[in-house]
Amino acid sequence: MDTISNYVDSVFATVPESPELSAQKQAMLTKMQEKYQQLKSEGKSEHEAISAAIAAHGNVDDFKVSDIPAAPAENPQNEVFLTSEQVDEYIDHRHHFAWAMATGVFLCIMGPASLFLGQYLAGYRDGQGGRTSDLMDILTLVPLFIFVAAGVALFILYGMKEQQFELEEKRIQLDSTTYTRLKADHKAFRPRLAVAVAIGVALCILAPVSMLLSVVFLGEENGLSLVFLLSFIAIGVFLFIFYGIQDETYEKLLSIGEFAKDKAEKNKVVGIVAGVVFPLAAAVYLIAGFVYYAWASAWIIFPIVGILFGIFATVYNGYVDLKKKKK
Repeated sequence: MDTISNYVDSVFATVPESPELSAQKQAMLTKMQEKYQQLKSEGKSEHEAISAAIAAHGNVDDFKVSDIPAAPAENPQNEVFLTSEQVDEYIDHRHHFAWAMATGVFLCIMGPASLFLGQYLAGYRDGQGGRTSDLMDILTLVPLFIFVAAGVALFILYGMKEQQFELEEKRIQLDSTTYTRLKADHKAFRPRLAVAVAIGVALCILAPVSMLLSVVFLGEENGLSLVFLLSFIAIGVFLFIFYGIQDETYEKLLSIGEFAKDKAEKNKVVGIVAGVVFPLAAAVYLIAGFVYYAWASAWIIFPIVGILFGIFATVYNGYVDLKKKKK
């Protein structure tokens, strides 16, 4: 029965509250519930009864919605209507976009890990009586550049595809049937998101543990400790980004969460700051690594920047909320 109530709410979601609206909603809900009870008494299943009730009395055209005054559009130029086919196309793109962004970041993190692994293997060969040379040291840099180049290529390729949809800073309008379907899909997706985040957090917590265990069993000078550390972090970050972008897609299409109307302006400012801060952090990391050979310690800039950015976003959002209350 909750499904029927949620459907009715979604049908009239874009209509402003009024006595006329309440009457129309109650009329639709009553007819659908009566049809549902009739079908259940005839032996229909839960799913069949709900589907038939929606098909019989779920058409908004059967009700006098036109008599209800429409809410004035504040920013019609910032709104866009998507059909069911366009929504499916966008979701399919965002799934591939999430994979590309997550894989790109994974490769950029694993690039230094491949460098440390190559240096470890070269040092191990030297310790076993093998011969190393400057050429071997240079060759250990090759995987680093390949990984980073592949990651950047993914960022550029799928970033350009993202721009083709032209939905940045747009509020999306959907028909009631598509909205209800997406709402159900998002609800089914949330448990997978929770599992992915839990695994990602566990991996990030275990990352320094793996490094310490490597130091204990293999010695302080072994390069594998950093390989283990970066590998755990890379997998955890992959899960965060891959599932986070897909969850963000549902929220954008449904205009909920971070894409709710009252959060749009705050997200715009925070997004601009993020677009400056994190590339700068990556640049500092690369400079510290290539110029000062501080690969082993320079990675600490990322958690530091992440913490400071989180503090900034929280303080800024709180300031905006306080400012609105004073008005």
